Amino acid sequence: MRILVIESNVTVAMITRGLLRRWGHHADIQGAPSPDAALPEPGDWDLVIAEPASNPAALRALRRGNVPWIALVSARDSTDAAAWVAKPFKPDELRAALLRCFKVEDTIDPVGGIDAEAITALWGGVDNKAFRQIAIVFLGEIGERRAALGAAFLAEDRRILHREAHSIASAAANVGCVAIAQAARALEAVALEAEFGRLLRLVAAIETISLRDAPILRRIATDGQA
Repeated sequence: MRILVIESNVTVAMITRGLLRRWGHHADIQGAPSPDAALPEPGDWDLVIAEPASNPAALRALRRGNVPWIALVSARDSTDAAAWVAKPFKPDELRAALLRCFKVEDTIDPVGGIDAEAITALWGGVDNKAFRQIAIVFLGEIGERRAALGAAFLAEDRRILHREAHSIASAAANVGCVAIAQAARALEAVALEAEFGRLLRLVAAIETISLRDAPILRRIATDGQA
């Protein structure tokens, strides 16, 4: 992502920018306001990380352009922020805030994430008792798998990211959740080597798609109808 850090404390700003660049993002700093400094253009940035009092005019310009932001203050002081981090923050707190506010564009048809033909090929149909039992088991586990992915990402544990992505992909494919399986395979393929900005996008994609498709699968497993 293209991230602008608005922070008048030079040390905090440089630490934040350094972490973001380490994780694979393009990051820059806008410090305290100055008479000759131009306001940032909303179209240039995907996200803002800001201490609101550091440069209110710059932050307002970006918020008018609907650029989401993470506040470097308490949640009570920044109710419209997408996420917040209390200073002084730890790296895993900042990364968790990025994960919470990252938005994945939903370009898949709401019913397109479940492949009824694949279910029929594997199980003979969605009314198969064994399929319905396995689907319920999968639905019970997917939340735990997503939590494990998030914890592994925060810990920068590539081995666990790879393992959990493989497990999700295999299980999702067996119950016809093709979109979840595709997202998990994409993460599995690069978990051991990709920069963390890319891994963040893939983990967020699995989260978004599974939260969307799990209720559809539950209706199928409960009603026996695609």
